Amino acid sequence: MAEKINPEKRSFSILTAVGIVFALLLCLLSSAMVMVTFPGSLGILEYMLLPENSSRSSNFLENELDQTPTPFQPFATEISVESTQETQEGSPEPEMTQEPTSMPLELPAAAPTVEKAVDEPEAIEIPLTASINGLYGTPQLYNLDCESQSAVNFAQFFGVNINELDFINKLPLSDDPEEGFVGTINGAMGQLPPSDYGVHAKPIAKLLREYGLNAKAVKGWDLDNIRKEITAGRPVIVWIVNMPFDIESMDYTASNGNTTRVARFEHTWIITGYNMNVFTVVDSEWTYNVKIATFQERWDALGNQAVIYRGK
Repeated sequence: MAEKINPEKRSFSILTAVGIVFALLLCLLSSAMVMVTFPGSLGILEYMLLPENSSRSSNFLENELDQTPTPFQPFATEISVESTQETQEGSPEPEMTQEPTSMPLELPAAAPTVEKAVDEPEAIEIPLTASINGLYGTPQLYNLDCESQSAVNFAQFFGVNINELDFINKLPLSDDPEEGFVGTINGAMGQLPPSDYGVHAKPIAKLLREYGLNAKAVKGWDLDNIRKEITAGRPVIVWIVNMPFDIESMDYTASNGNTTRVARFEHTWIITGYNMNVFTVVDSEWTYNVKIATFQERWDALGNQAVIYRGK
């Protein structure tokens, strides 16, 4: 007689089988989702599920995760990683540094201090006309003493009284007009060194300083430099080719090897005023006006040199 199957047992067996199948499907589905979301997890699952992989190195996880970052992870260049100290276990632990939320305050750099050249006139506005009163010229004593005579009149204007003969005797002698007087004081006019000639601005300014007047020799000046001096109330001694002689200049090399520009009929004036058309000059005992263009070419011939006053 055939054995009857208990309906409750049959029902239980079917439910059990369905449950097992459902559990397997759920596991497979979960595994697939993990691999899709985290591609690097495939090796982890193999390590967890397959017994033959149990002998793999303990560094497996570290090696497997050291892969190219996914789009959800920043590249190393996007993170500032500073050098780290060793942890207690001996493995380095990187520190992540964040960019500051506010920029540090940067103070503007201080402007460099520029020392003003002693021969540079003040930065003053130049008027259309200016003049200086109280400077009086005196006659020359010798043919070639114009530089000394101008120096004495210049110094007297600033309150320093000098005997011209004493000044002439103290000038050094040289075949270089940049170092001393060239030739004899009463020699013929219109000659060039090393013949009877005269002296340039540098030795004159140096000797004036020995008398207590703060004089300065300059070269390469322009007309506005002179105008600024006159505007400030300071007359200027200038080296020119005397009128009405033709301009003849040349470069001359002295025995000391120094080369300088010299000219025939080298002469000095003291500038005491100007307007839009002329400069006012003191020429020994005479005072008169010279057209600006005429003055410019005669001053250019000797390198635009001058003696100026720079105070006490």
